Amino acid sequence: MIVYDIVVNGELKETIQPRKNRLKEIYDYMLEQTRLMKAKYGENVVITGRIVY
Repeated sequence: MIVYDIVVNGELKETIQPRKNRLKEIYDYMLEQTRLMKAKYGENVVITGRIVY
């Protein structure tokens, strides 16, 4: 399963998990989430992905 950590100024703020597993759906979901996180936290947002087993 793929999860994404939202890091602002070096501090982990939240972790989001896409509901779908298809890459195209994950890509569209993450584009939307990126816009929402930048609106919520400002421009200094880093999104990192990781795999959780």
